[in-house]
Amino acid sequence: MMMLRQWSRRSVSSTLGRRRLQQQRSVIGGGRAAVSTIANNSSWIHQRSLGNDADENFFRLPTTAARVFSSAAEEYHPEPRPFKKLMAANRGEIATRILRAGTELGCSTVGIYSHEDRFTQHRYKADQAFQLSSDKSPVAAYLDIPTIVELCVQNGVEAVHPGYGLLSENANFAKSLEEAGVKFVGPTVDNLNTFGDKTSAKELAIKANVPIITGSDSTFSTPSEAKEWIEDPNNPITYPVIVKAAMGGGGRGIRIVPTADDLESMF
Repeated sequence: MMMLRQWSRRSVSSTLGRRRLQQQRSVIGGGRAAVSTIANNSSWIHQRSLGNDADENFFRLPTTAARVFSSAAEEYHPEPRPFKKLMAANRGEIATRILRAGTELGCSTVGIYSHEDRFTQHRYKADQAFQLSSDKSPVAAYLDIPTIVELCVQNGVEAVHPGYGLLSENANFAKSLEEAGVKFVGPTVDNLNTFGDKTSAKELAIKANVPIITGSDSTFSTPSEAKEWIEDPNNPITYPVIVKAAMGGGGRGIRIVPTADDLESMF
């Protein structure tokens, strides 16, 4: 039964996409333009030249044609929308899925992209898309909290979905959005602060009687401190062990230490 419903939603989405494309081509004149931005209730459509990424051309469209893209989803979703405009603060497939979900809920969608991602699919799946700072590295651009928050405020974004990775576990990002009057689609700032620190998260799990993996209750600043604790006969830990960064996410801070001789290089 679930497969049937899922297929049905995809069918509606595909039909909606074909209708949008047909209306877009009828306005432009059958051209295969790479549409990157359609301003909400605006009559401008933004196309970046694929031959030279420094060139930008603008075409005048009837206002009704520009509105088709932001209002078409509402035709299939007459119920109240959770947000009028939703930003996907991520990239690639993660952002594409967020944008698709926003469209299915009847929300206008906003994407962000780095200079290096200017030709990736998530940019063109959004109703609006904004390039981040080209002065930063490809990853740092997506971690630029002030710029992202400013884009939200300037363009009427009501909510931001961070996806996973990047800023999804950043309490400062959630707090900055909250202070700007933008909803962070995810945990509260307090929860992010608690679970962002692995030590405090473990302490909370212990208080809640949640089974945990045997390990240290505190952090270590040097390899010698960790080695001393591991070799203490009172601790039920023997090599191989795992060293995990106290802060961070996505498992990038995990290191497997086979023997005592490997501890310092893995710390």
